[in-house]
Amino acid sequence: MKSKTIFYSVLLFMLSIQFSTAQNQKKNTVISKNYCTEIGRFDLLIDNDEVAGSYLLIHKNALGGVWGRLKGSVMTGRWHDADGKGDIIITFTDDFSFFTANYRSDDAPEKWYKDSWHGALRPNENASFEFNNKTYTCE
Repeated sequence: MKSKTIFYSVLLFMLSIQFSTAQNQKKNTVISKNYCTEIGRFDLLIDNDEVAGSYLLIHKNALGGVWGRLKGSVMTGRWHDADGKGDIIITFTDDFSFFTANYRSDDAPEKWYKDSWHGALRPNENASFEFNNKTYTCE
């Protein structure tokens, strides 16, 4: 009788682990994207409609960050880096292979910099590449 109790306890334990693992696998919807831009590397994480990313400002040798919400292929959110902070709108192509961004600084909220930051998915291990007459840096 004692061995049956142990057997059922172990069985329940194993089933609970499998159920927990299955639930965790369903919840893990994070997509990672690595872009090359005019100012340096841009790494992005997308989790359903939440977006967070970091980028390198080569000219300042400093990191910056963006975060916001994704609706379709448009992210609306905030940016913060060594140059300041403010609002940002990033528009991706349908397959998320390219983006263009509009942003403004909290110091000058009336002035939007439109179509001023671009990125393309990193195509290979090269440090940079040319695309649409622009140099995109990946490091």
